[in-house]
Amino acid sequence: MEHELTSEGKCLYCTQIVPHAQITKHLAAHLAQMQKEDAAKSPETYCHIVVEDGVMFLQLLVKGKASMKKIDTFLKDIWLDCCGHMSGFGHKDFKVSTTHMVMDVFETKVKIYHDYDYGSTTRVFLKGIKNYKLNLKEDIVLLSRNEPLKLICAKCEKHPAANICTVCDWDFFCESCSTQHDKECADFQDYAKMPVVNSPRMGVCGYTGGHIDQQRDGVHQ
Repeated sequence: MEHELTSEGKCLYCTQIVPHAQITKHLAAHLAQMQKEDAAKSPETYCHIVVEDGVMFLQLLVKGKASMKKIDTFLKDIWLDCCGHMSGFGHKDFKVSTTHMVMDVFETKVKIYHDYDYGSTTRVFLKGIKNYKLNLKEDIVLLSRNEPLKLICAKCEKHPAANICTVCDWDFFCESCSTQHDKECADFQDYAKMPVVNSPRMGVCGYTGGHIDQQRDGVHQ
């Protein structure tokens, strides 16, 4: 998937659609301007954090004094949670606890990972970009998220994919071709039919979508 697809995201502040490769820099310019404007307003530390899995990404602004548990819960709510599996953060050189403060973990701009489900694990990577002094109230702000990927039906090669068959080489099918494949694959009827969703957890376990930003969690149109 990573080699064939590109992604883009909408900026929260100006609503411009920006390519994946440029969205971090684009958002940083907005955040720097906001920091200048908030300089006299008793601002708090906020961390700009990028979460990625190939072409899928989240751009987050997280209060520095918040616990890592806040990010863990957010990731599960928007991208990962299907059956209440365990999750946690990690780094090759040090332990990352959900009780740690966000600004302590990302103080040196380290790259860490987050695992959800220690059976059929989905791993995503988080990188601290820069800290800002901002006058905000929210613990987490979703700055941008990749728009639904342009996945095309593997059978007709014309229409947007709506479902995956998890036993037939993870083929993508549009709604019409899904109906046809349903007649050809007994496993598809039984358990292998999974919806296309805007998440790295797509097609794994019982995942059918998130609870946050649901308007961008569906199929590319």
